[in-house]
Amino acid sequence: MIQSSSISLQLTKIISDVKAENMTNKGIIIAFFIITLWGSSLTILLSLNTPKIQIPLILLAIIWQTFLYTGLFITAHDAMHCLVVAKNPQVNHWIGKTSVVLYALFSYKNLVEKHSLHHQYPGTEDDPDFDHNQNQNVFSWYFKFMMSYWDWRQIVGLTLTFHLSHHVLHISYINLILFWVTPSILSSIQLFYFGTFLPHKRREGGYTNLHCTQSTPLPVFWSFITCYHFGYHKEHHEYPQIPWWRLPDVYNSN
Repeated sequence: MIQSSSISLQLTKIISDVKAENMTNKGIIIAFFIITLWGSSLTILLSLNTPKIQIPLILLAIIWQTFLYTGLFITAHDAMHCLVVAKNPQVNHWIGKTSVVLYALFSYKNLVEKHSLHHQYPGTEDDPDFDHNQNQNVFSWYFKFMMSYWDWRQIVGLTLTFHLSHHVLHISYINLILFWVTPSILSSIQLFYFGTFLPHKRREGGYTNLHCTQSTPLPVFWSFITCYHFGYHKEHHEYPQIPWWRLPDVYNSN
């Protein structure tokens, strides 16, 4: 009973701290930092003379840019929960829209609607992110997951951006493929695997909570590296008002 009360008090303090942070500019500062770092890094990488760079460094650059792409989407995700600028929803959602457009020309409105359904009906027929096949194969689930969010306008827009970047801005195709196309695809895999598949895949004996999810038990450092703490998924569903950088506090309080 003492332990339960202690946990309750700790969570109450975390939630209180988050409310206090919402009155400051911490969320927008973190979002601005991620978006700026992503943009600056992409600009530098696209301007490289790639044939003169050693392959290990190119691979490291791809991994780095993939990590920043993931951060870009996590920023948009927090905006969907109005956690970037809680005191100004209009600015908050503008940042969310900007993030998903930069990520891959996604429709922010569509993402918000589907993510809301995911939180309301996790693991059910009304959950757009859940795979109801019995075997829940990771590859088929990823394919269905991605196809549910893509439409022809994105494909046309990204194709035009790709070719215009080459012909107008004179960015080499190889740089575009290595540092723009590849990291975005790898990031989608990263987000899906650590943020959807591992937390929501069906368990033997069924789920043990209403959110139909569980957290990936990783140390805080690796939780950040793998998916900006999105692997602490049970905590995210239980406390969607907590921003990504405070999820370790909630996870460690349980």
